[in-house]
Amino acid sequence: EEDLKTANSLAQRLQEVAFTNKWCKKDKAYAGVWIARGTGYPIVGRFFLKQIGLDRVEGFVEQESRAKIYGKCNANEFDLNVQWSNGDLTNIGVMYNPETKESKQLQGRMMPLRTSMKFPYVHYRLIPGTNEYDEDFGNKGSLNKYVFEAKKKGLYDKLLDNFYAVSQLYENISFERLADLFGMDARGAELLAQCLLKCGQVTGAVDQEDQMVIFEKPREALKKFNGQVRDVCLKVQRAYDAIAKEHPKLQQQVKNKIKKEMKARKVSEKAAITSGKGCEDGATSSRTGRVAGGNKKNGNSTNSKMEIAK
Repeated sequence: EEDLKTANSLAQRLQEVAFTNKWCKKDKAYAGVWIARGTGYPIVGRFFLKQIGLDRVEGFVEQESRAKIYGKCNANEFDLNVQWSNGDLTNIGVMYNPETKESKQLQGRMMPLRTSMKFPYVHYRLIPGTNEYDEDFGNKGSLNKYVFEAKKKGLYDKLLDNFYAVSQLYENISFERLADLFGMDARGAELLAQCLLKCGQVTGAVDQEDQMVIFEKPREALKKFNGQVRDVCLKVQRAYDAIAKEHPKLQQQVKNKIKKEMKARKVSEKAAITSGKGCEDGATSSRTGRVAGGNKKNGNSTNSKMEIAK
């Protein structure tokens, strides 16, 4: 149980570091992992935000399967829509007037140090079994940006980089082999693999029956590899064309050699086919002969019986 708690905590830290490395840029103030402190649902847990362009925000709460976030922003103001998996909806940075039924957007405020956000929010709770909502308005909340300790982040970065390198070298790897690479026992390697897969940087699964990690190659990686192969082929073709242009006689010699090898291969294949057909014909003739002889013998036997009958 203690190992599981530790593994879940490690998985969360790795998820946060992987997300931060991918999306956090100096000119993207809203991008990062934001923590809701001292508040309850719906402003609770970790908000993973990525800033798309200058004025759009997307993300999720804890996991993409739990709640998705869409919104807009400018330098210091923002509003976010959080769509929860249970059907609830939260409008962050929106001021709602229940009397006039009007709402005012972009009411969220980014604080000057860019490490915290404050906002009003309206929560709509879906009434079970209906398409109607209970409105909860007049609320306020805040998010604080998660800041990593440099030393710990360096360790997490090494784990992520090394595991990614392993996923590029292996299609699958046993717990024992992974334990050797990371300097730990097999149980620790299994838990580490689960943590690293949960953070989403590498796609794969843990097979506990066969005691191994199975990696899935993303389409982007395959596209990149195919592109590299194509580039190599083009370079080889260009080199060949350059050599042929400088040495036309050499090009002709190569062409003649290729034609000669292809002709010899065709002759060899034809001979092999003819030989196989001859063997098959011989076997068929042999079987036919045995059948004919058998019929003749049966004929003689029948005649003898007829003579006895007479």
